[in-house]
Amino acid sequence: MKKDVLFTVTAVIGLLLAGCNANHSTTEQATTPDSATETTAAPADSTSLSSDSIFEVAEVMPEFPGGTQALFKFIGENLQYPQNAIDGQIEGRVVVQFVVDKEGKVGNIQVVRSIDKMLDQAAIDVVRALPDWKPGMQDGQPVNVRYTLPVNFKLS
Repeated sequence: MKKDVLFTVTAVIGLLLAGCNANHSTTEQATTPDSATETTAAPADSTSLSSDSIFEVAEVMPEFPGGTQALFKFIGENLQYPQNAIDGQIEGRVVVQFVVDKEGKVGNIQVVRSIDKMLDQAAIDVVRALPDWKPGMQDGQPVNVRYTLPVNFKLS
C-alpha cells in the first residue's frame, strides 16, 4: 500500500544573528570529519573584500525568483522523498547551506544537519536543481552570500 507523503518545507534565511553586531562579516569555514560545520566571522569592509568573500548577511540578501513563496513551491514540486526512506518510516529535518554567488548561481552545497543519508541527498538534489537567484548586494555590488535552508521530511 502506497503511503501519502506530505512534504513540509520551510526556509529560513541564513540570518543567524546570535553574536553578530551591526558590522558586516565574511566567514571562514572549517569542516570536521563528522561533517559538522563551524563558522567564524571576521570583520570586512569594502576595501578588504575579495572576489571570494562569503557574507552571512548582506545589505540586500539574495532572492529566489518570485520570492519566498515561489521557493517553497519549487521545493514542494521538486523534492523527491526516497522510497527507501518512506518504507523505513524515516522523517526529520535536513538543514542545508549553500552560497548564492555574485551571478546568482547556487553552489557550495553542504548538509549542516543530517537525519539520514538518503534524505540528505534528496535535500542536496533539490537545492542543486534551483534556478539562478537574484544575487545579494553589498555597497551596491553583487556579493557571495551564504543561505541556510531547512528541509522537513514528514510522512502522513
